[in-house]
Amino acid sequence: MKHPITRAVLLAAVLLLTRSAAPAGDAGQQPDQTTQAQQRPVFRGGTHFVRVDAYPVRDGKIVEGLTLEDFEILEDGRPQIADSLDFIRFDTFSPVDERLDPHTQREAFELAADPRNRVFVIFVDMVASGRIEIHHIQDPLVAFLNRVLGPRDLFGFLTSRNHAQDLVFSGVSTTAEAQARDLFRSANIDKDEADELFTGCPLSDATVEAMKALYRRDMSYTTLAGVVQTLGALRQERKSIVLVSNALSRARPATALVEAIAGKPPRIGVTNGKLGIGNDQGPTAQNSNMCTSELRRLANIDFDERYRRLVRDARDRNVAVYPVSTAGVEGAVSRGSDDLRSLADETDGLAVVGSNDLGAGMRRIAEDLAAYYVLGYYTTNTRWDGGVRKITVRDRRTGKAIRARRQYLAPTEQEIAALSVPRPAAVTSAADTGPPRVTLLGEPSLYLNGQAASSLVCSRTDRVRIEFPVTAPMDARIARLLDARGQAMPIPVNVRDNEAVTPRRLIVTLSLAPLTRGSYSIELDAAAGSAHDRRVVPLWIQ
Repeated sequence: MKHPITRAVLLAAVLLLTRSAAPAGDAGQQPDQTTQAQQRPVFRGGTHFVRVDAYPVRDGKIVEGLTLEDFEILEDGRPQIADSLDFIRFDTFSPVDERLDPHTQREAFELAADPRNRVFVIFVDMVASGRIEIHHIQDPLVAFLNRVLGPRDLFGFLTSRNHAQDLVFSGVSTTAEAQARDLFRSANIDKDEADELFTGCPLSDATVEAMKALYRRDMSYTTLAGVVQTLGALRQERKSIVLVSNALSRARPATALVEAIAGKPPRIGVTNGKLGIGNDQGPTAQNSNMCTSELRRLANIDFDERYRRLVRDARDRNVAVYPVSTAGVEGAVSRGSDDLRSLADETDGLAVVGSNDLGAGMRRIAEDLAAYYVLGYYTTNTRWDGGVRKITVRDRRTGKAIRARRQYLAPTEQEIAALSVPRPAAVTSAADTGPPRVTLLGEPSLYLNGQAASSLVCSRTDRVRIEFPVTAPMDARIARLLDARGQAMPIPVNVRDNEAVTPRRLIVTLSLAPLTRGSYSIELDAAAGSAHDRRVVPLWIQ
């Protein structure tokens, strides 16, 4: 029976397992041939399969033709047994008609989950890149998209004015090229969210501008953190963020701003024809309580902690960050440049800082991931505590460390339970004895707004219905909505029986209106006596 969990589910993509593959150095295998990276799991109940990308280098080039016996893997210092090995090579530059071109969001995330495809997100900080200097990155970005990326590359293009939910992957650069060429104009002319939100606030001009600056820093970190989480859920192997910025703020809480408005009484004014406290008069009236409340929130943000958390999360989720500074040689010596270099070092990226040749820097980023090995092993540590596990990869012949994935987040008990989907029990016959067994037969029937669907790739306006045939009366049935980490969400999922048809059906319905864009799954647990059958159905909201 085909397993109901597909690669469309981001959480399932994180825990995909592999089937055995011939080592890269086997007879008949060309050393420069990309092996078929495995995607179909062979699940072992109560276990977790870890995939590790490794980059053995000699004289600046990847060492080819290695086998499983050449690698030694340690997790928290304990030896692990590698079960699979793939060698993956990427070519640069290809005609547009040869590139990956997903037609749907679901297909794009499926392609991104495949380790044979490189995944980049280009993130441009519209303020921290400098309103003048940002012009310097436009042509290098266009060249990177058109001349450096290859036929197995997927990328997303975001700026600090976007949200992480806006991330869309593509292999064709037409739209992103237009965005890149428009950066200078947009940075200097277009209004952003901060401008719209704080226009009309009853505070001094200097205070309002300080609020806008804090809001933009907050949004940059929030979007970056969201992208890291999304990429981390796609797959275990390396994902990359090309971060165009001259600095990431490390500012501590701006308590002076809060003190400046301390004890300030609310204003009396007219809004929508009504006299009240806390309102200002005028067509762009804003509630002063909202402004002061937002000011206090922004002023109390510790951006140094946000920076440290970003580094930690990227490292945990195997996301390499490649900072690119537009400041050139003149801006090479600064605290901001040091922070960018540290971010690259901590996440196994590469910093393009202090260079006036940004095109060459972008090519170095692509070359840094030109080829790698993917090792897979079942961890011997079955303590599912969600903690950080350190990974060390060595060359078994020399004992030297190999650049590789450094760590991963262990799954929790709930995540293991959510993915440990048992196979359905056999259908009972008249000759069988013992207590009744409940079985959810075959693949579920999926419906969107009453129409049959092949998968649940939806929008927030849709209503979902899932129908499972069952073989016996049920004592209990529970349906839950899970987020991308496998955690239950407080959103009601309706479940009922339909006894009027044969075989009888278990029907699950869910309204998507309360949800935002992202990956979810619907978990169904049915029971008869001591027998249980659990299924997880993927759900993606665009």
